[in-house]
Amino acid sequence: MCNSQVIKHSNLTDLVGPSVQLVENEGVPDQLFHGSLTWSQLRSGLSLHCSDCRELNNFTTQTAVDPHLALLIFLEGRSDVDFDDHRVSLGCRNAGNGRPIAEGVALALTEPVLFRRRARRGAQIRKVCVSLTPEWFETTGADYAVACKLAGLDRQHLATRHWQPSTRLLALVEQMLSPPDYNPLLQHLYLESRALEIASEAMSLASGQPAPPQRGLRPQEHQRIRRTLELLQSDTAADWSLERIAREVGVNVSTLQRQFQASQGMSLFEYQRRHKLLQAREALERQGVSVSHAAWQAGYSSAANFSTAFKRAFGLTPKQARARI
Repeated sequence: MCNSQVIKHSNLTDLVGPSVQLVENEGVPDQLFHGSLTWSQLRSGLSLHCSDCRELNNFTTQTAVDPHLALLIFLEGRSDVDFDDHRVSLGCRNAGNGRPIAEGVALALTEPVLFRRRARRGAQIRKVCVSLTPEWFETTGADYAVACKLAGLDRQHLATRHWQPSTRLLALVEQMLSPPDYNPLLQHLYLESRALEIASEAMSLASGQPAPPQRGLRPQEHQRIRRTLELLQSDTAADWSLERIAREVGVNVSTLQRQFQASQGMSLFEYQRRHKLLQAREALERQGVSVSHAAWQAGYSSAANFSTAFKRAFGLTPKQARARI
């Protein structure tokens, strides 16, 4: 079973491991952030850190970390960090319309360091980090230096590479930030399998190589799913029927549904619903729209049903999301 820490609306800090320390705090001690953080030791040498929260005060945390390969995917926000005396800023850039541009980062530590992170009041952080130690690679028969090279990194300490996450990787990260409510054993299996999928695709993207085919789909089928995701994410197909989407990408509905499920780990309907809920969340948190308007934007005629689906997806109510503005 995984060793997991989950914090919601807590006075604890953004975890990178179980020994994190609060070293500076310019605000109220019991009001550091609002949201959800998890740190899970999935197995020896493989850990997962997920952040989906808003920082309520300026504060600094630190912890000692051992050598590992860190694969980070930021959906929103930036992290200002120090590795000993080496300062780095990691995370999203803003598009012309003000929306964040997701960013992937591969970072190799070849020696132990003191890790510090500086939080900023009002910052929204949505990211996932998969960490793999040299010992974990050894259990798979791989050498750590070779693994770093596969991720596009040289053997230099603190070597870093930035890259653009794929649509599939972004979908996997969203799934990790809102995992299904399984029992502990299934939850562990779900998180570990998704973490390894993220690591595999992230290393391929960081190295500039195309990701290996997933779940038996052929290259043409992956291209079809990428086109479908583009239609959905750009809102071009927001009001389209399944039949029209399938016709646009050149297959029948049943084939599209089967291939989409194989590629994304969820049905096309579930993906659309999740995408609309994310848009509603953004409208609540950034624009302060009413809950009824957000429900309408997400396609719900009932605000109560919308609130239930919203809390199931994000772990907070629409009113709590709106209060973040």
